[in-house]
Amino acid sequence: MTETVKIVIPDAGPINTLAAAGLLHLLMAPKNTEIVVIQSVYNEILSRSSEFIEFLKGNPSRIKFVKTSVCLESERKLTQGEPIGKGRGDLAIADFIMNFIDKEIGNSPALVIFEDKKLGRLSQLEDYSENTHFITTAAYLKKLEIEGIIESFESIWELVVRTNSSSNPNVHRVPNPMEFEQPSRQGSSIFRHR
Repeated sequence: MTETVKIVIPDAGPINTLAAAGLLHLLMAPKNTEIVVIQSVYNEILSRSSEFIEFLKGNPSRIKFVKTSVCLESERKLTQGEPIGKGRGDLAIADFIMNFIDKEIGNSPALVIFEDKKLGRLSQLEDYSENTHFITTAAYLKKLEIEGIIESFESIWELVVRTNSSSNPNVHRVPNPMEFEQPSRQGSSIFRHR
């Protein structure tokens, strides 16, 4: 039996990065995955929205949107014509990590894929399930290579770097080996049968 793996996308970075390279399908490459997206992430995806909408249409049963209390408050404000203010996406992310992640993941194995460094720091605030791993987009792609799901991390990563424009060199970095070499605490891959 294959256990479902939750892939949590708490910020727009991984979606924008993979969409620019035409690689959104790699989020669904492991057949036993379900994607969990914070509603505010969807609202923040502007330049790559057409690719993301097509991705959603092709995978409706494997993608779940979560509305945090911050998302609901923002919707209420918009409905009432009030300004929602800046930084709502970051607040929704923190709200999800602090208040919703346990409910959405439960005891399932999970990868929280992020690019925003603040999310890496949030991962240290709680004692998450031993099956919950916070990794960067690059580390996720490297895991896919290690599992034999993609042939070459290097060729995929070269495409990612070439197709994404960012003035921040830290956004597109080769993953730290510690991000992908740590085995799950059960000693097997989270993408394999149990």
